Amino acid sequence: MGYDKIPRQKLPLSKKTKQWREDCVEAYIDLSNSGRSSGNSRKDDLQALYEYYNGVIDETDYNYVLKPYGKSRSNFPSQLRNYPIIKPIVDLLLGEKSKRPLNFTVTVQNADAVSMKEQAKIDVIYQNFQKQFSNELIKNGNFKGDEQEVELPQQISDQFESSYVDNRAIKGQQAINYIMHSQEIHDKFQKAWSHFLIAGEVYTHRGVVNNEPFYDVLNPIDVDFDLDPDLDFVEDGDWALVRKYVHASSVIDTYYDYLSEQQVLELEEPRHSESDSYFLYTNSMNKDANSYRNRLIEVTQVYWKSRKRVGFLTYVDQESGAMEEQIVEDGFKMPLQMKESGANLEWKWVNEVWEGTRIDGRVYIKIHPIVNQRNSIDNPSVCKLPVNGIRYSNLNSKNISLVKLGIPYQLNYNIYKYRLELAIAKSKDIVASFDINMIPKKWDMDKFMYYVEGSGIAWVDYNKEGMQLNPQHQSVMDMSIKTIEQYITLLESIMQEWEKLSGVNRQRQGQVGSYEGKATSQQAIVQSSHITEDLFRKFNRMEQRDLQALLDYSKEAWLTGKKTMYVMPDGTTDFLDLESMSHMESNYGIFLSDSGKEQDKLEAIKQLSQSMVQNGVPASTITEMFDSDSFTQIKHKIKLAERAQKELEAQQQQAQQQLEEAKIAEESKKREDENMNKEKDRETQIKVAMIHARDNDTNAQLNLAKGMRELDIKEREVAIKAQDSIDKAETNRQTATIKREETKSKERIAKSKNNKPSAK
Repeated sequence: MGYDKIPRQKLPLSKKTKQWREDCVEAYIDLSNSGRSSGNSRKDDLQALYEYYNGVIDETDYNYVLKPYGKSRSNFPSQLRNYPIIKPIVDLLLGEKSKRPLNFTVTVQNADAVSMKEQAKIDVIYQNFQKQFSNELIKNGNFKGDEQEVELPQQISDQFESSYVDNRAIKGQQAINYIMHSQEIHDKFQKAWSHFLIAGEVYTHRGVVNNEPFYDVLNPIDVDFDLDPDLDFVEDGDWALVRKYVHASSVIDTYYDYLSEQQVLELEEPRHSESDSYFLYTNSMNKDANSYRNRLIEVTQVYWKSRKRVGFLTYVDQESGAMEEQIVEDGFKMPLQMKESGANLEWKWVNEVWEGTRIDGRVYIKIHPIVNQRNSIDNPSVCKLPVNGIRYSNLNSKNISLVKLGIPYQLNYNIYKYRLELAIAKSKDIVASFDINMIPKKWDMDKFMYYVEGSGIAWVDYNKEGMQLNPQHQSVMDMSIKTIEQYITLLESIMQEWEKLSGVNRQRQGQVGSYEGKATSQQAIVQSSHITEDLFRKFNRMEQRDLQALLDYSKEAWLTGKKTMYVMPDGTTDFLDLESMSHMESNYGIFLSDSGKEQDKLEAIKQLSQSMVQNGVPASTITEMFDSDSFTQIKHKIKLAERAQKELEAQQQQAQQQLEEAKIAEESKKREDENMNKEKDRETQIKVAMIHARDNDTNAQLNLAKGMRELDIKEREVAIKAQDSIDKAETNRQTATIKREETKSKERIAKSKNNKPSAK
C-alpha cells in the first residue's frame, strides 16, 4: 500500500466522517508497515545496534570462523568473547556531551520590537539630559544635592546595541528556564544523545498535558515517519507514527476517557489468531506464548497533515480606522454591516495537523485535529508535527550511526582476540621429547610429568628391561607460536583504525605517551574533535527545535497566565510571572550557541583565572565564573568587574590627587610660615639695631624719658581732677532730680485726700 491509498485530505470538516478518519489512520499504518524504513527488518537492525553497544554477541556473525566447514567445533582451547571497543568511544562522547554548556537566547521577533527598543533608548537619553540639567543647577548654586553621573549619547547607544533586551524576551527566557527545570530537559537531552550515537536516529514528542508543556524522548524502534530525502527534521514532514506495546492495564489507564465498556472487555479478552496484528511476549519465568498475562497490546499513534478551509477577513477598524486582517473558520458568514463597510472575505486551504490512535488493531479513538496547533504567524499554512527527530545521515543513502560504523572493527577485534587466545593455548614453548620407555618402572605418565614440570628433571630408568642409552632417545622441539606477536600487532592496528574513524583517538581518551609533548597531544585532540563536531552540531540543531516547540506550546498551556517559583541549575531560585495576553502575542525565537566553541571559550577564559586575580578581578567573580556554563554570562560578569575596578581606580586616583593637593597646600603654608618667621626675625634685628643705636645717647634718652614721665604725671593729675568735678556735678544733678520727684509725689497725695468724698 502506498500514498495513493491515503484518503483525500482537501475536504471540509463536515465531510471528514468517522469512516474517513479511521481510513486515514489505517492508511498511514499500512504505509509504515510496507515502507522502506519500517517493518521487522528495520526493528531488527536497530535492535542489533543496541546489542552491539551493550556487548551482546550474535554468534551467527562469526559462523565463518566458528563453523568454517559448516560444522561447529567443540572442546577447543579458546572461546569467542566480546572485547568492547565500541562502548568506550560512545561513553566518552556521552560524557563530553554532559559537560558541554547548553546556552540559548530567547528573542522577540514581533514587528514592534525595533520601535520599542528605539523608544526605550530615547527615554534613557532624555533621563540623561535631565541629570545633566540638574548637575548644572547644582554647580550654579541654584539647587542643593549631589551631582549624578552623566553618560554621553553615543555611550548610551552603544550600550543598547550590545546589551538591550526586550522585556518580553526576558519573560520568554524565564519561561523556557522553568520548562527545562520542570521537564528535566538536561537529562532527557542526554538520553536522546545516547540514542543518536547508537542508532543514528533520535525522536522526541512535544505537546501539552494537564495545562503544562510536555516533553518525552521516544525509542527509535517505535517511530516511523515520512522519508522525504530533503527532510531534515521530522516535525516538518507530512506524517509520523509511534508504535508501542503495552499491557491492557496501561491502555485503560491512558485512554479510559475514550474507551467504552465493550472495548475495555475486548481488550481484556485473549486472542489466538496468528493473523492478528498484535504480538505475544513472554518473560523468562513463563514460556507459554499464549499466556494472557504476558500479552502486550499494540498502540499506534498517528500524526498527519490534513487540509482545512479558512477565511482571510479584511476590514476597517471603526475606532482606529486602520485596515485589519483576521482568520475565520470554515462556515463563517460575514455580517451585513461588515459587507456594507467594504470588508472582504477570501477563502483558502491551509495545512492542519491531525492525530488518531489505533489500539489492538481494531479500536480507533481520538481522531481529530490536535488541540495545540503550531502554526507560523507569518504563514498559517506552515504547521509542525508534535513528533520531531533527526537521522545521522540522510544523504541519498541508508542511515548509519557511530555504532554501526564500528561493527566491522568490533567483529575483527573479537576474532583476532579469539585467534590470539587459541594461539596462546597451542603454544607450548620449548618442549623436550623422550622415549616412553625411559619412564621408570611403576611410574605412570602423570608422575613423570609432575617431576618434569615441577623440578625440571626427567628421571630415567636405564635398568629397565630393553633400555639402552641412546642419544636419539632425547630431542628438543620449539612448539612456541611465532604468530602471537603478529596477532597483538593486528589488534593494535584495528584499534587505531577504529579510533581514527570515530574521531576519538587515544590522546582524547587521556592515553598520552611519555614521549609526546604537550603541543603534540593538544594538536591530536583538536584534530580528533573536528571529526566528531558535526555530530554535536546536528544534535544542537534538534535541541534548538525542541526548545522552540516547548516555548510555543507554553502559550497554549498557560492561557490564564503562569506564576511559580523554580530552581536554576546553579542552585539559585527564580520567579516566573507571565501575563497571558503578552505571552500569547509574543513571537519568540530561540538561538543556541555553538556548544563546542562555547566550551573552548569557557575553558580558555577559566585558565586565565590566575592572571585575573593578579589583575584585581574579585575572587567572588572568579568563583561565579567557574559555576557558570555561559560564556556570555562570564563576559558580562567580567565587564561588571572591570567597570567596578575602573570606578575604584578613579576613586583612588581622585583620593591620590586630593592627597597631593593637600601636601602642596601644606608645603605652601609651611613656606609662608617660614617667610613670616624670617620677616619677624628681620624686624627683631632692626629693633635690636635701633636699641644699640640709642645706647650711644643714653643720657639724652634718660632725660627725655624723665621729662615725658613728669609730663605724663601732670596730665594724669589734671585729668583726674577734671573727672572728679564731672562726677560731683553728676551727683548733684541726680540729687536734685530725686528731690523734685519727692515733692511732686507729696503734692499728688495731698490732692487725692482733698478730692475724697465726705461720708454722710
